[in-house]
Amino acid sequence: MICEEFRETLEQEGHQVDCALNGKEGLRKIQTNHYNLVFLDSAMPFLDGKKVLEHIRHFSRVPVALITGFLTESKEKEILHLGAMVCLRKPLDLDRVKSLIHTVSRSTHPS
Repeated sequence: MICEEFRETLEQEGHQVDCALNGKEGLRKIQTNHYNLVFLDSAMPFLDGKKVLEHIRHFSRVPVALITGFLTESKEKEILHLGAMVCLRKPLDLDRVKSLIHTVSRSTHPS
């Protein structure tokens, strides 16, 4: 349900959105499709967000934002060290999400 709400919000902003309901599905999609930005929930079934991020970094430099409900300073440092561009806290600040998307879009498609 959260994934669908996230999708609807971003699609209303004009973005194309793809969702995966667990870490294995998400990893498979990332391996076979091109994405400008990936949002990972830290608490996904089968493979958590941290494990998916570790796998992604073996084959891609796609920007990744990890979403978590519990974030300590040491956990944030670890996630950033693994290659995430940012850690986002739940509940999500949609203005921050939109700003992040805009920043990534500008860096991948400069005017």
